[in-house]
Amino acid sequence: MANSTTTKEEFIENDKLIDQYIKTFDAADDPIVYVLIRTSPYTYDDMIIGVFDCRSSLIRRLSRIMDRPENDETFKIETHNLRNYKQEMELDA
Repeated sequence: MANSTTTKEEFIENDKLIDQYIKTFDAADDPIVYVLIRTSPYTYDDMIIGVFDCRSSLIRRLSRIMDRPENDETFKIETHNLRNYKQEMELDA
């Protein structure tokens, strides 16, 4: 079996690609937003009820809505990482 050799330039280029890959999927430090979604029991359409910066505010809204629930309403909670323009531009560098 032949030994593979990597030049210094290839190693540096691969290292840059690995750094870019890690930056793309490293969302641990990004702020999280919470989205409350209602699914209609009649048309099965989703409607965003609100976007919240913390769980407690989302739960407060959900508890207020559940004071007067409709038949077969379905609610979903999604979390998303909030990224800004600068962070996205850094991925292109």
